[in-house]
Amino acid sequence: MMIMKQRKINLMYLLLIAVFVLSSCAKSSKNAKFIPADAAVVSLDVKQMFEKSKMGDNEEAKKKLLETMEGNAKSQEAKDLIKKIVEDPAKAGVDLREPIYIFGNSEGKVGVIGTILDKDDFAQLLNALAKDGGFEAVKEKDGIQYCTDGNKYTIAFDDATFYGSESTIDDIVAKFKNDDTQNTMAENEDFAKLTAAQGYIKVLIPMAIAEGQISDIKKNLPEGAELKDLSIIMNLTSDKGVAKLDVECLAKSDAWKKSIKEGNDMFGKVSGDYLKYIEKGAFAFFANFDGKKLYEYLDKKEVFKNAGFDAQKDMIKKVFESINGDIALGVGEFKGGMPNAALYIKSKDQSIVDLAKETGMKPEKGMDFGFKDGATYIAVGESAAFTEAKETYQNAKGRRFYVTCDIDLISNLAGMVNNMASEGAKTVGEHVSSAELYDTSDTNVELVLNMKDKEKDPLEYFMQLLMKQFM
Repeated sequence: MMIMKQRKINLMYLLLIAVFVLSSCAKSSKNAKFIPADAAVVSLDVKQMFEKSKMGDNEEAKKKLLETMEGNAKSQEAKDLIKKIVEDPAKAGVDLREPIYIFGNSEGKVGVIGTILDKDDFAQLLNALAKDGGFEAVKEKDGIQYCTDGNKYTIAFDDATFYGSESTIDDIVAKFKNDDTQNTMAENEDFAKLTAAQGYIKVLIPMAIAEGQISDIKKNLPEGAELKDLSIIMNLTSDKGVAKLDVECLAKSDAWKKSIKEGNDMFGKVSGDYLKYIEKGAFAFFANFDGKKLYEYLDKKEVFKNAGFDAQKDMIKKVFESINGDIALGVGEFKGGMPNAALYIKSKDQSIVDLAKETGMKPEKGMDFGFKDGATYIAVGESAAFTEAKETYQNAKGRRFYVTCDIDLISNLAGMVNNMASEGAKTVGEHVSSAELYDTSDTNVELVLNMKDKEKDPLEYFMQLLMKQFM
């Protein structure tokens, strides 16, 4: 039975891939009323994904896909329908030019919403798959057609929309018949912002979904803040040689806006005082801190108390309050021994150096530290402190923080941790040259993957991997 279900699932995925590959043209979705306002939502722009992946132009891949699908099909009706869909994707009855929405609630129930192109063709598809095993034949209730897997999952559809979830057919019919959009994503400002974004994979996470999932979360919230007033939007885009994930925090209450401002006030913009001393290598981190504000913020959150450092608070305060500006950390290439590394901290005085000496540290060959020209510095390896680099990270200047790593070089460093970490980095490094993480506004951060092949969209690699799962 499990083998039959697995084969059935594979065939359904293959049919979807075939339609995806041959689809084009995008429009906007009208299915938001089916999605609860408190659900987490994933939006898939299939048209954009497959245009960028160039799968529609790959005749050899489509031929292999057809052969694989026919091999997975059991009934002749399913095989005949597969051929029709490959010749004309519209015969699937699903309009994949429209977004597909996958959503879930705090109870773990998942639903999917899409647009119907032709309900008769869609019914034919479901009936053919039913004969192939896994689903029951299509039925009708109050003008809504549907089929089930004989257990909990139901797929229902009318002329415009298909809807799949672990709901009863009565509940699903009620959703189709009800035009009231209250408490749905149709009236949700965050969802409207999600649909306006240009990415091909977009995610909306209302943080209220975390209530009950994370223990003691409420007691750690800012004063007056509630999870229902905070959401996260993630937006994935790509172009030749680069993939970008933008993450935005959406605050809808004064309490959250105040908390975000307090966090931002601890950071200044990287002035670039020490950029010239950090050479491009395996890893780099740049930021600009107001140490006094950072200490006060962490103390207010009882971070030191909870970490067991209450007795050392005076010392910690002195160290934090000496920090006032740029922090720059760089780790160079790993060549078998310890890599070259350097850390510079703009400081009001040499409190950090004094503390290091009190603990028994002292400058020695291969590790120099001290205070010079308003900077606390540590230099490890062959390079002396304040040695100007040939290549630097100019993209860090003007940001609150900037983190980057060279994937090939970091894989060597990862080998010092364990082989699994090293192998993971090497796998990523087959296609990715470097990664960057930085802020783009008060409420946005961006993760960037720079690819080795500057002429190919990263989605081409992803689709090649996807196709290998079925061939």
